[in-house]
Amino acid sequence: MADLKEVQTGDTKLANLCTDAFRNATGSDIGFTVNGLIRAPILRGKTGVQTVYDVFALAPLGGGIVDTTAGSALVTGYFTGHDLKQLLNYFLVDNPTHPGEWFPRTSGLRFHYNLSRGKYDAVTAIELGNYDHGYSAVDITGKDERLYSLTCPIMLGPIIMALSPLTKGKLTLVPKNSEGQPLTSKVEALDLSLSNSPYLITQIGTTDKSSLATVSHKGVVTEIKEWQAIMDHIRELPAEVVGELPYIPVDEKADEVRAINED
Repeated sequence: MADLKEVQTGDTKLANLCTDAFRNATGSDIGFTVNGLIRAPILRGKTGVQTVYDVFALAPLGGGIVDTTAGSALVTGYFTGHDLKQLLNYFLVDNPTHPGEWFPRTSGLRFHYNLSRGKYDAVTAIELGNYDHGYSAVDITGKDERLYSLTCPIMLGPIIMALSPLTKGKLTLVPKNSEGQPLTSKVEALDLSLSNSPYLITQIGTTDKSSLATVSHKGVVTEIKEWQAIMDHIRELPAEVVGELPYIPVDEKADEVRAINED
């Protein structure tokens, strides 16, 4: 395998690997994160073998909500096409003190954007699908109330819930559950001055527990951690030779561009 460089360099392979893992872990329509939450590259090294530590280093931040094991969990919410547009428009606004760290990364979704259109208005089109089967357009006008499931790291959850106050009402977005009912979150408990940082650590009570991605084994409920989702995804990748370790691809499919700049 070749190196999967840090996403701030413009390399899409690592971001695609992580978001594909999130989507596969929960079966959601969309996997989502931002550059700043992918904390390390994957380096081939002398052998090419990746350890648990190497994978954990990709997503080491945060702690549990339902359980207290290391690493932040994945959460899933449901959004309309217009909601998805609002969400992407927010994260496309760059932070000059941390350039590129808010840039949105997706799986199961491809979007077109033009930053010359102005703040919170960059997204021009959204499509749902994948590299193998193609993409179909999503209505982003607000007329279609169809809901799409989106899985992301828990540290993004409170920020997404707080988009309206963070943008002083310029963006409105209401994450929902699978029944279309609004998720509840103690947004007022958030220190919004911290919400402009990708290093935000989610506090207990700031995220609706019903949105947590969990698994149950022998009656014990545990969260699906970011790093565990990535590890499981890598383990399920095909091996070049039967009986050997899986191979992390670096081909054209792995390097698919899902954020298409029209500027």
